[in-house]
Amino acid sequence: MNNQNLNVLDDSRIGRLLLKLSLPAFFGMFVMTLYNVIDTIFIGHYIGPLGIAGLTVVFPIQMLSIEIGQLTGMGGASVVSRLIGAGKIPRAERAVGNAITATIVLSAIMMTTGLSNPDFWLKLMGSSETVLPYARDYMK
Repeated sequence: MNNQNLNVLDDSRIGRLLLKLSLPAFFGMFVMTLYNVIDTIFIGHYIGPLGIAGLTVVFPIQMLSIEIGQLTGMGGASVVSRLIGAGKIPRAERAVGNAITATIVLSAIMMTTGLSNPDFWLKLMGSSETVLPYARDYMK
């Protein structure tokens, strides 16, 4: 049995490696985009223009929540990969725990501040009184 540590990044075929590592990210972004497009189609078909206006008002808040997840995910992944590369496995495991904890804490803060007074945040995003009920329903 070979005890050598094999690293996926040691592959000399860069094109194959790029394809292998970028496909999951591509499909993740594709699914998020598809979700928004399908959501818009159904809301426009069954609710109408005011529903789409409500969706548009909530979209920046939705993107902010996604970005908080990416902030802790990508930042944590960078720290963990550097620690693993340096051979500091216990610190890397602690960094994973810290990244997960930061994600949970930031998500809870955003959820409680967003849902405790949704009308304030929706008006801050530019919602009119006509669109506010639709945006509030979609946000919740």
